[in-house]
Amino acid sequence: MAQPSGFAHSVMSSHVCRLHKSLYGLKQAPRASYNRLSEFLLSIRFQASKVDTYLFILSLNGAMIYLLVYVDDILLTGSNSALLHKLITLLQTKFKLRDLGSVHFLLGIEVKLTAIGILLSQHKYALDIIQRVHLASCKPVDTPLSTSSKLGIMPSSLHSDPTRYRQIVGAL
Repeated sequence: MAQPSGFAHSVMSSHVCRLHKSLYGLKQAPRASYNRLSEFLLSIRFQASKVDTYLFILSLNGAMIYLLVYVDDILLTGSNSALLHKLITLLQTKFKLRDLGSVHFLLGIEVKLTAIGILLSQHKYALDIIQRVHLASCKPVDTPLSTSSKLGIMPSSLHSDPTRYRQIVGAL
């Protein structure tokens, strides 16, 4: 280990800081954070979704509140703004929170609030992938693959580095 630049001690240059407690960098840190948040949410009558373990739902007097956890981000929405503000205040007493305002992007999905509801789009995400793989100048076609071709194993000499193709497929 080395002292971080800008914090190097001139006399004790071989010394480093000893941490008493660290949350980030530990393999179990995200799980511990999630468990703490999950236990708290369940204690205030949220229900864990049976489909997505990171989604919590609160149904109270006809109002619905949805709380989605993604790593260290929380997306919160619902049908009752007074109940949402009360929940945010309660969460702030137990956890360090920063309100980032209305959601615009989440997991590559663009979120737009319209007069009739919420519009979800992956248009920007798709364009980013196309630009990343240098296909922005290509012409679009309805069917990018010949319908009469037979698929088979390609000779390895055609694609000596499959990383690019794996990245494209992985992004999709």
